[in-house]
Amino acid sequence: MDRRLDHLCVVLIEPKSPGNIGSVARAMKNMGISHLRLVNPTAYRDDAEQRKMGYRSQEIISAGREFASLKDAVADRSVVFLATARKGKWKKDFLTPAQAAAWIADFGLQQSIALVFGREDKGATIDEAQLANYLIKIPSAVAYPSLNLAQAVMVVVYEVFQALRARSSDAPLPRLAERRAQQRLLDNIWELMKGLEVREPDQGLFHRSLKRALNRTQWTNADIAVFDRFCKQVRWYTATHCRTRPPEES
Repeated sequence: MDRRLDHLCVVLIEPKSPGNIGSVARAMKNMGISHLRLVNPTAYRDDAEQRKMGYRSQEIISAGREFASLKDAVADRSVVFLATARKGKWKKDFLTPAQAAAWIADFGLQQSIALVFGREDKGATIDEAQLANYLIKIPSAVAYPSLNLAQAVMVVVYEVFQALRARSSDAPLPRLAERRAQQRLLDNIWELMKGLEVREPDQGLFHRSLKRALNRTQWTNADIAVFDRFCKQVRWYTATHCRTRPPEES
């Protein structure tokens, strides 16, 4: 097995079909990926349809980890890719599966990576999409594509498998910070901005744009420590030197 695949996990958000879960495990097994995470899944471990579709892949099912939220499921990942069919403000930034696989091959052994797939019926929410560093869109010949969950997983993990086979050595990249540290930095910067009386609501356009910009930056733990100190210094300065102006005399 390619050791680089051991740093990668597949995450399913609230899968509703045990058969789909089994099919995903079988697709993963064929491409050498063994780590499966599920967010609030339906009952599946002993389901007959799951066992049928996940033929000879039950070791992946048995080792599968379950989480209460996507945020928890990717908290220890350095880089998060989300496959989605949604269109939005950043649709021009979507990667194809091959482009995403090339990034993953570049990251190599240095990073812990999550490949996230949304619900069978409605995909991922906007808030869940904002947990991703990169978005993947699978091209289709029809205007309204409707890939089965396991088909979507197979397309993406196949491209990853092929990209890693073509890359003979690991890129000398520094290890990136885990997703929980990236989220802490975002919260730190946003709370600082609110303290400076930025007139923007939580989940407003600028707040979402800030999330997007920070998610697309490859943060190391050292980088985050620098910006944490910056935020702390600004807070100290404003608390020490900035006073509320007295009311003007009439």
